[in-house]
Amino acid sequence: MAEFTSRGQGNLNTVLGTVGTVGALGGMLGGCNGGILGNLWGGNRGCCEGDQLVNRYENSLLMQIAAKDGENALLRSQVYTDGKLVEIVKDYTSQINNLAAEVRANKDEQSQINLQQAVYNGTNTATIGCIQQQIAALQSLTKLIIPNASVCPGWGNVNITPATTTPAA
Repeated sequence: MAEFTSRGQGNLNTVLGTVGTVGALGGMLGGCNGGILGNLWGGNRGCCEGDQLVNRYENSLLMQIAAKDGENALLRSQVYTDGKLVEIVKDYTSQINNLAAEVRANKDEQSQINLQQAVYNGTNTATIGCIQQQIAALQSLTKLIIPNASVCPGWGNVNITPATTTPAA
């Protein structure tokens, strides 16, 4: 049994060693970091551009650039928003001016209608007053006659005959 165990252990070591060697050769022959022979076969052009290491100074510069880009985008968005607000204010101003002109026109028309109505009301008031005076004058000329049926209901018909008097000479 010792024989099989040592052979199995040997095979495992061989396989693991091969895998390690292939990995090391891959890095040396032109992996993402260039390796020893990497520059002979094109180095890391096109395969690992984003995977390069940066130091803290470069990282600080990148962060400052990103902050400036963000600030620039914010300022551009504010300018865009201000432009849109100016357009909206212009649009609303023109709409308000149109409505104000329409209100002025309606006010002038309503003033004309009110003037005509005032003249009509004055004429009618004067006419009604005149008619009331005529009615009062007519009532002073005539006597009020109450029908017999209203005074003595049930007494029958009453005949009124004019008096025959001779005129004085």
